[in-house]
Amino acid sequence: MSTLSEVQDGAEFIGRLNMTFTVIRSISHGGYGAVYEVSCSKDDGRYALKLEKRQFSRDHYKLMMEVQVLKEAGERPENARRHFPTLLDNSDPLPNHMFMVMSLLGRSLADIKRGRQGKILSPNTGYYCAIQSLEAVRDLHDLGYIHRDIKPGNFVIGLPRTKNQNTVYMVDFGIARRFLGPDGKIRNPRKKTRFKGTVRFASLSMHEGDDLGRKDDCESWMYMIVDLIDQDKLPWHNVEDKRRLRRLKHDAQKAPKTLFKKDEEQELREIIVYLAGLHYVDLVDYAWMREMIKRVAKRISCSLQEPYDWQLMTGTTSTSAC
Repeated sequence: MSTLSEVQDGAEFIGRLNMTFTVIRSISHGGYGAVYEVSCSKDDGRYALKLEKRQFSRDHYKLMMEVQVLKEAGERPENARRHFPTLLDNSDPLPNHMFMVMSLLGRSLADIKRGRQGKILSPNTGYYCAIQSLEAVRDLHDLGYIHRDIKPGNFVIGLPRTKNQNTVYMVDFGIARRFLGPDGKIRNPRKKTRFKGTVRFASLSMHEGDDLGRKDDCESWMYMIVDLIDQDKLPWHNVEDKRRLRRLKHDAQKAPKTLFKKDEEQELREIIVYLAGLHYVDLVDYAWMREMIKRVAKRISCSLQEPYDWQLMTGTTSTSAC
């Protein structure tokens, strides 16, 4: 296989556990990979096969980190793994490609909001997703990893008409990094790091070349909330210059009302101030942030209950590509 376009419906992949996966259809293509809906010889169930083609500019596959994270997540108690896809099988790193097979999930939050009038989620759905995605961030950090690319496209919902249809899942762990050592202690920060992730949602520390900790995923999560629920979008929504982006994000930490302008969003501004005061080594009070979100939701009469925006829409499955 030299190109992803050569993978046709009916193509077969055999994983390390000797299960055969047959391609049913293509779900999505990205710059370095693709996602396919597949059937499994073991149970005839439907799964997502994520395929990464070899990039000779680097010496490893991003899927290696993704497999590592999902394997460790799968060993956790059920309530600590509910926001992660289930890893079914994977290949070894091969000369031209690597693949893994995981739960077939639904649409991303980015896709859902694009299909909405105004390109934003309703307040009820937006704050529900804020809580669900924060739980996912917390659970990933409890595993000892930071994601480094928190954004609407990397959170997806469960399949329609299933018991998990309203669960928000975190996906795409290809640039995740373990920040805790084998002894459970935080690793010493590197003096300088290269930019990783998505410019719009990257934390200020990423722009400054500092090593990232728990607080940085949470900062990106706050930017994601603005993107999901605010008609005015982020102040740097259409800004491409990284130096200007860095300045705007610095200003937002000093004046969080540039992000959350409404009087009823006071608690969201408090979260911005709180995160700006944290350092690489610091723990994050996820429970307090969750409570702040719930207070705002209650103030504007959001029940955080069904129906959610995706239940009022129609669409197909879509799990992010590499």
